[in-house]
Amino acid sequence: MIDEVRIVEVGPRDGLQNISEPISTVQKKTYIDMLSEAGCSEIEVTSFVSPKWVPQLADSKDISSSIQRNEHTTYTALVPNKKGLEAAMESGYRSVAIFTAASETFSQKNTNGSIEQNFERFEEMIPIWEENEIRVRAYISACWVCPYEGDICAESVIKVIQDLVDLGVHEISLGDTIGKATPNDVESLLKIILDNWSSQLFALHMHDTYNMAAENITIGLGMGIRILDSSAGGVGGCPYAPGASGNISTETVLRVCDEQGFDTGIDVDKLKIAGEYIRSIIQQ
Repeated sequence: MIDEVRIVEVGPRDGLQNISEPISTVQKKTYIDMLSEAGCSEIEVTSFVSPKWVPQLADSKDISSSIQRNEHTTYTALVPNKKGLEAAMESGYRSVAIFTAASETFSQKNTNGSIEQNFERFEEMIPIWEENEIRVRAYISACWVCPYEGDICAESVIKVIQDLVDLGVHEISLGDTIGKATPNDVESLLKIILDNWSSQLFALHMHDTYNMAAENITIGLGMGIRILDSSAGGVGGCPYAPGASGNISTETVLRVCDEQGFDTGIDVDKLKIAGEYIRSIIQQ
């Protein structure tokens, strides 16, 4: 039996959020529909944050109502707070993502609040997502290296994971936000994490800034990680993380998974066309 890997396609949100030139709702819809057609099992569509902070995603409601949803794909929206969660639910989302960091400085830059303040916002959201049976995945940024603080100690990551587990989140994505983690770094942290929790709880969200992402996800796969975040066309990075350009491309992840004998359920050719399409839009 072939082991399966679930890819979370983050291109429409994480890939586009820091693109300065406006991309039309129609173009985003085309991109997302192509990803659905390619067989992506989960697509992070947009973010219900203030347009003041992320202008590119100001059309979150419009894009959410326009895409062609299929029954085989989970559509997820990033939400920063209770208001964002409620807006996402009004737009039909049954799956949302929340975000924090293992670095205090990065949290301040990215969320305009401390890690503790992030969790205070999450606490306000718990009754809503529990009552409405909303699936929640959580991002932890800067799990290995922070653009402001440098190397992050494992204890900081472990504390945030434990706090998220206590909240009842369903999945935790570990972010190498500026792509500086080495394979040894990834292995060392995962050993500590997986001594405490099941590998089924975690995803890897690797950036390819220094061309180490493919090797890093290979390490993760070898240690039992079966959820990988990636962006078709390799577009995007965090606007609040200097040097973070370059999510690992979904095309690369598919190649690595194939080489390692894992099935993703994604049509490689259709996925490549989606990646080429969005890159052509960005490069216009």
